[in-house]
Amino acid sequence: MSEVAAHAKVNLRHRVLARDETGYHAVETILARTGLADTVSLEDADTGVALTVEGGTGDDVPTDDRNLCVRAATRFLAAAFRDGEAPGVRIGLVKRIPAGAGLGGGSADAAATLRLLARRWPRLDERTLLSLAGELGTDVAFSLLDVPLALGWERGRRLVPLRPPRPRPALLVCPPFRVSTPEAYEWLDRERAETGLEDPGGASALPGPTRWTQWTVVERLVRNDLEPPVLRRHPELSACLETFSGRASAATMTGSGSALVGWFATEGARDEARAAIAATGAMETSGWRVIDTRLPV
Repeated sequence: MSEVAAHAKVNLRHRVLARDETGYHAVETILARTGLADTVSLEDADTGVALTVEGGTGDDVPTDDRNLCVRAATRFLAAAFRDGEAPGVRIGLVKRIPAGAGLGGGSADAAATLRLLARRWPRLDERTLLSLAGELGTDVAFSLLDVPLALGWERGRRLVPLRPPRPRPALLVCPPFRVSTPEAYEWLDRERAETGLEDPGGASALPGPTRWTQWTVVERLVRNDLEPPVLRRHPELSACLETFSGRASAATMTGSGSALVGWFATEGARDEARAAIAATGAMETSGWRVIDTRLPV
């Protein structure tokens, strides 16, 4: 049996641009890999694709073809064994990344599955693997690249790996509720229409590839267009973000939420922020999680 880590991601930047020809919004995003990770393992089986899960819940982590690991394995085997009967595999998944929080846990698990399958049966080239990843989801390709930091466009499928700054201590704040991605985009569209800001403009002028090693450069770019409409509907998230002020180097919502991320110059500043978050009224509701991690790793 072989296994790999499947790391959670956060969006340090998430600009929402105009809709493309498919009807989806184009995005401009900075993706960072965190130290929080699931574990995915693979072993041979007699037939078919089977998945066992440790951690999470049945609703959050199904074991049938609704799970991205199962779909990734099914598609890989169909592509790799067109000329004969595909072998069976058994996937083991240990869940640590909260589901439905904008942390890309399912995407990371699917990418890890593809990496393990490609290691076991090296029949597909890198381009084919990336194509399979893109078909599975917008964050799967980033996870498959297995890099700490990348710029992404076209719903995250066009990616440019970057030389990252040194890893910093970080906090992930995960509330006990989810934010629907389609609803978050609908809220943004509605607010843009109501305020007359329907045209979000084109892609930004971004720093050259050698400057991303500086945290000051990265932090100037922190932005999430989905954050304002989501926070207006979930003021408890605003209360948590406020606790990062004066302690974190920067903080933002990741993806369409509901998780927040902040990163810090020192471990002491992170400890202060964790204590402040615990003291907020939002944390009185059970089910909130505050997770120590590092980024980008």
